[in-house]
Amino acid sequence: MFIMNFTVEEINLIAIYRAQTNEKTLARITAALPDMDGDMKIIAESASRKLAGLTEPEFSALSFAPADEDEGGSYV
Repeated sequence: MFIMNFTVEEINLIAIYRAQTNEKTLARITAALPDMDGDMKIIAESASRKLAGLTEPEFSALSFAPADEDEGGSYV
C-alpha cells in the first residue's frame, strides 16, 4: 500500500469533504475551491494532489478523522 503523509490541516479538510469514494471526495473539494481563501485553498490543493495519488482501496483503508484541539493548543 502506498503511504501518503497528510498534514493535520489536510486531514481535517478531507474529513469535512469526505465522501464514500476518493473520486467523490476530490470532486467535493474541487467544487469548494472557488469559495476558499488563500491559505485554505493551498491546503485543499495539496490534499487533492495527495488524494489523486491514492487508489480507491488505499483511500478506503485510511481514516480521516478530524483532530480535536485540546486547551493547550495541541492536537490529540
